[in-house]
Amino acid sequence: MNKVKIVADSTCDLNSGLLQKYNIETIALPVNLGDKACLDGIDVHTPDLFAYYKKSGKLPTTSAPTPAYYEDFYRKWTEEGYDVVHFSISAEMTVTPNIAKMAAENFPNVHPIDSRNVSSGMGILAVRAAELRDEGLSAAEIEKQILAMREKVRTSFVISTLEYLHKGGRCTGIQALGANLLNLKPCIEVQDGKMDVAKKYRGKLESVALSMIQDKLGGDEEIDLSKLYIACYDVPDDILNSCKEKILSLRKFEDIEVNMTGCSVSVHCGPGTIGIIYMAK
Repeated sequence: MNKVKIVADSTCDLNSGLLQKYNIETIALPVNLGDKACLDGIDVHTPDLFAYYKKSGKLPTTSAPTPAYYEDFYRKWTEEGYDVVHFSISAEMTVTPNIAKMAAENFPNVHPIDSRNVSSGMGILAVRAAELRDEGLSAAEIEKQILAMREKVRTSFVISTLEYLHKGGRCTGIQALGANLLNLKPCIEVQDGKMDVAKKYRGKLESVALSMIQDKLGGDEEIDLSKLYIACYDVPDDILNSCKEKILSLRKFEDIEVNMTGCSVSVHCGPGTIGIIYMAK
């Protein structure tokens, strides 16, 4: 049996410690600052997006890679003797998984997986795949198990402002203005591979985040308590600490990790975004 390489697009939003611990490779995706083409996490990072927006008034954009871009990575790893399991963001949000599938057609040892999720919701599946690899499963066996557990991932975010969703064309100016005037902060959930507004909270970010955590973890759903990820950008440490305390008061997770949201999520959600990601049993 060949060695197995677990790979995720840079949209997986896993911190460097997790990537190193689980030996997960990432593929940097394109981000455009006006006419300047950059690669996510290599020559552009999340703070750069907002510096560019503040200076230019224009929102950076994301774009899909070409099949040839993926093929170069697939060729490198398969020539090194690896079978590859590659995770992408949901096909309901981007064409990227379809491009990965096209690129993999010439590589029988590459298994592209549409995570049907975003951010650390994709990342938590990549980590689970790495755990299965370390248990000795083949790439094909890992793919089969991951496909069966995709719908168990729970991903929820609250965002501080609709400004960036409005700029990106994902809500109207009236909606954004109304939310700001009423101090509303939407909770965005991933359902069936899509991001939808599940609920709207009113108040400051800390109280809103704690309310979201209560709603998600305070019920009777059976949850895998091995890990929970907090994905965020520009959220003060005291709020993060309050969120961790709230999480542990409701469910005794063995591991809670904080991941900074990368360019793809941040460009749509903006600063002051915080989410929780975990898996149901």
